[in-house]
Amino acid sequence: MRYVLPTSMTALDIIGLACLFIFVLSALALAEVLRRKDKVSGSTSRKIVHLSVGNVILVFPFVFSSIWFALIGPVFFIPFTYLTCPGSPIKKFKLKGVEEGHTYGTVFYAIALTVLVALFFYPKSQGEPINQYNIILFGAFMPLVWGDGISAVIGLKYGNDKPYTIFGGTKTLLGSWAAAFATFFAVTISCLILSQTVVVSIYIGLFTGFITAIIEAITPKGFDNLAVPASNALALYLLFRYFSYNFGGLETSLLLSAVITGLIGGLILAVLGIIFKALTWDGAIAGFYFGVIILGLGSWTWGIMYFSFFILGSFFTFVGKNKKKSITQEFEKGDTARDSIQAMVNSLIPAILAFIFVLLQKPILTVMAAGAVAVSLGDTLGTEIGSLSKKNPRVSIKPWIKVEKGSPGAISLLGIAASVIGALIIGFIGIGVGTMESNLGSHDVLPSAIWLFLFSATTGGIIGAYLDSVFACTIQKLNKCGICGKITEKSIHCQKKTEYHTGAKWMQNDLVNLFSIIAGSLISLICYLIGIWI
Repeated sequence: MRYVLPTSMTALDIIGLACLFIFVLSALALAEVLRRKDKVSGSTSRKIVHLSVGNVILVFPFVFSSIWFALIGPVFFIPFTYLTCPGSPIKKFKLKGVEEGHTYGTVFYAIALTVLVALFFYPKSQGEPINQYNIILFGAFMPLVWGDGISAVIGLKYGNDKPYTIFGGTKTLLGSWAAAFATFFAVTISCLILSQTVVVSIYIGLFTGFITAIIEAITPKGFDNLAVPASNALALYLLFRYFSYNFGGLETSLLLSAVITGLIGGLILAVLGIIFKALTWDGAIAGFYFGVIILGLGSWTWGIMYFSFFILGSFFTFVGKNKKKSITQEFEKGDTARDSIQAMVNSLIPAILAFIFVLLQKPILTVMAAGAVAVSLGDTLGTEIGSLSKKNPRVSIKPWIKVEKGSPGAISLLGIAASVIGALIIGFIGIGVGTMESNLGSHDVLPSAIWLFLFSATTGGIIGAYLDSVFACTIQKLNKCGICGKITEKSIHCQKKTEYHTGAKWMQNDLVNLFSIIAGSLISLICYLIGIWI
């Protein structure tokens, strides 16, 4: 019935189409005039278009009575953007207002909108609730409008000190996390417009923001105009199907008080990180976002384990800082404040598990989350406290061989003891807070076998932290200084560029940390399952 050709147009259809074309063409004309008069740069004029025209999608369900009328505008703008884009075959048609950026970025933008409308648009019938397929439409397209748009604006203006290149596209850390927050706010508001509850809107906003930040970061330049909406549409559709085509099913697993607590907790974490210089600005933004997810969607237990890692890890980073300086300078990121990549590495697995926990409500996920956080704290304490050892460390895979302090993959008895204590701390926090949470009548966060939980989380944390050292001296990329001959993680040593020495060239320290956290989480799961089976 959706694709049956309409027999007539309503007055609202005509008004809607007229307003659509007037608004979009006016935005294009304004950007073009400003650019030709050199009032704004090419990138600014392009973002004026990017951030303005896409918002028209928000009125589609309320204005158009048929999918065919809703498709008129998006379909028209595919050839229009092709003829006016930088790659236009007719030079006279090219618009200066969109000349910067990917050659066919605006064309991909129009194609994405057309496909999303064709798949997920449903008109609002009088007296009927809005069809929830429109949530997928809004949730997939608004990240492209605001997430991708704000990312470029913030990244270009404030994030140029930390650029990174993946698959030929240069992005910035600050820009990537600006995309996450812009998407979060835009999609949350969009869901509220579609009469969803606050908690459902926030979950979908966090979910799409999380996906957008990752996809926007790894997608080649220009193609994010296709990859971001496609990824969000697929993820939201699968979520929609999981809840039997009703996003309202999320409400049974979400509490507004928990989400608000997550927002407050995440903000406190970010502010403290900046005040005490434990986090960079982009690291604080990432920490805030992950804090909201882990505490707001996971539970008090998950949140306090995560916050304990941040507080203890940051504290011991500063303990004996001057004594450790000569050692930590050999590490890839030295003794600097944690940036958003480090924050993401330590938070990614617990955050993914928190999203899944909302869907499944299985306490065994807490075992995996605890194992992941235990690896992070164990590894951090092992490094920071182990660096203070008076004795030279040994190679993790050849413990009979002594090496200099700061050598990749080196371990010491003091560092191992600190790792064990760090993992135990997370395990006991999980038991203590989880038991209190259950006694207060909240949903069960911990599995019934709490001592098995402690053993599993601690074991995963200890082994994961040890594997981090093993990976560091086996598969991590290591360089050699041409001046002093030292083997180091750093790309610059003795003020000269180092040469590749050994390991996988793409395996940087952050990836080593992520792999060890994944391993620790899985080991915790395996230990628990074996314990239950025995």
